[in-house]
Amino acid sequence: MPDQLEGVAGFVKAFLVPGSFSFLFFGLTFGVLLAYGPRRWRRLAVPVLTLLAASYWLLSLPLVSDALATRFHARGSMPASAMDIAEARAIVVLGAGISGYVVNGGSATVPDSQTIFNALEAARLFHLLDRRPSVIASGGITNPNSQLEPETAVIRDLLLRAGVPADRILLESTSRTTHEQALNVAPMLKARHWERFALVTPPAQMPRAVAAFAAQGVEPMPAAAPYRSSPLPGSPPARWRPNSGALNVSARAAYDYLAWGYYWMRGWL
Repeated sequence: MPDQLEGVAGFVKAFLVPGSFSFLFFGLTFGVLLAYGPRRWRRLAVPVLTLLAASYWLLSLPLVSDALATRFHARGSMPASAMDIAEARAIVVLGAGISGYVVNGGSATVPDSQTIFNALEAARLFHLLDRRPSVIASGGITNPNSQLEPETAVIRDLLLRAGVPADRILLESTSRTTHEQALNVAPMLKARHWERFALVTPPAQMPRAVAAFAAQGVEPMPAAAPYRSSPLPGSPPARWRPNSGALNVSARAAYDYLAWGYYWMRGWL
């Protein structure tokens, strides 16, 4: 059963996350097939395509993506204060994706936006706590076809640029999932007696990440990372204007809701 669940989860992750390009592609293909299929199915084509279009319009609205990304403005989705994490013995920051590029023999690794936000939030907390705790960065190579190095290499560089000294950064570079991050980081924390720590990840992922770490016998203190850039000064509000950035935020949030269900079925929470 676990192997079957893992296979289904892999397929859903690759193709059926609402807000993703693959979900849109499959939805459009399904609607067109209905339109040209048996007569009794044709009447369903317009409702299916209409629902798909309406869903993507909604998911691309910042008003909707903000609600999804913050778990509908749940408590704990705001940045942590020094008082919130005063007892933290360490800061654990989770990777959220990177991409690798190779051109004419040269190569470069680029972090996904959420990875950047996570790293910058971890650096903010490090300075907020008077540079006292160490920072553990966690994330390996999740896709060998597009990653040239583990996520932690990129996170480390971001932390260094944000003023975190190299000797205060520890790396866990083998994990591919949040579950593996909890399994691999928890022993590092226990060995150093850092069981109480600030966990940096976006709000939508936080309940799953906190539960996964708590299941390993440590005490995560939620420290929500931003999920989008702050607007430039003087920028007009555009909460009702569809854009690709909001759609990406919605897709990432939808992935986390689906992943929570999968973790619950596997008994990892």
